[in-house]
Amino acid sequence: MRTESAKIRHKIELPKLVLAGEEIISSVGEELKKIEVRKVLIITSKTPYSLFKDKLVSSLNSESIKFRFLVDTFKTHKETIENFFSNEFLKEADTVAGFGGGKVIDVSKLIAEQKSKNFISIPTVPSHDGIASPLVSLPAEDRWYSRFSKTPLAVFADIEILSKAPQVYVSSGFGDIIGKLTAIKDWRLAHLLTGEYYGEYAAQQAKSCADSIIKKSEEIGTKSKEGVRALVEALISCGIVISIAGSSRPCSGSEHLFAHALDYVANFPSTHGLEVGIGTIMMSYLHDMDWMEIKENLEKAKAATTAKEIGVGEEQVVKALSLAAKIRPERYTILGEKGLTIEAATNLAKVTKVIKS
Repeated sequence: MRTESAKIRHKIELPKLVLAGEEIISSVGEELKKIEVRKVLIITSKTPYSLFKDKLVSSLNSESIKFRFLVDTFKTHKETIENFFSNEFLKEADTVAGFGGGKVIDVSKLIAEQKSKNFISIPTVPSHDGIASPLVSLPAEDRWYSRFSKTPLAVFADIEILSKAPQVYVSSGFGDIIGKLTAIKDWRLAHLLTGEYYGEYAAQQAKSCADSIIKKSEEIGTKSKEGVRALVEALISCGIVISIAGSSRPCSGSEHLFAHALDYVANFPSTHGLEVGIGTIMMSYLHDMDWMEIKENLEKAKAATTAKEIGVGEEQVVKALSLAAKIRPERYTILGEKGLTIEAATNLAKVTKVIKS
């Protein structure tokens, strides 16, 4: 099986342009002109539209780039996509830009993919690594799943804007990145036990991203520009690592399965990254890692480390742990094929202090 898996090939598509730093939004028009973007449909939501659109408008106008804004006011991904598909400007646009948070970025990727347009990522919150990855997270049957969609043609990460995001989104980004520490352990384990393809370079790059933000955990916890920039660069790097690996394996393992299971049993109680951070504490214990150090760094970054902090009951945590392995049964992790028993899940959550009793 290992000999066969070594023959697996995948296509690596990377962003043509990545810009990160201050006043980046003022350069969007100039940079888009260089890569021959002429007409762009900008999908956004109320907050980024009201707070940050003026500089983007000025930048696009300065280079005579035609554009239209579509402001997302719908509750679900499906409603947004259905309403935006019929937009007349979309027919003539060569590019779709996502200017906002996670839902806006994902919806923009999907529309760009399905309409064969370029996709541009302009994130306004640093909460997840989807800002530069080809993956989209979608709801289905009361749970989320990820699939490959559209690699960004360009990513514009304005630290001035991203550092103004509420702390919960910054801390969420930290939680999403620190999860790479257990994800790569799961990937390596799957390789050894099942013969699944394992990319050493991608794994090491994912680990480097996590290591880099751990060094900046206190700065991330205070939303300093230095801390936010380190976080944003790590999020972008992880998105690119997914493209290199040809799967989400280096960035998503048992800690993500727990987060998805928790969304299922507790009806999406918190941000994805905060749930992943809590999952990482418990999965690092199973991997015989220094789970207490991971917990301490999450605390420094003002990320949640207990069920109570994200408004989840202790029984819900235990149930999510017992269900996690079944979320993606084809993906082998430290949870094994059958997952944890209720007793084992309870003990794990207790010993890592995620729950008290």
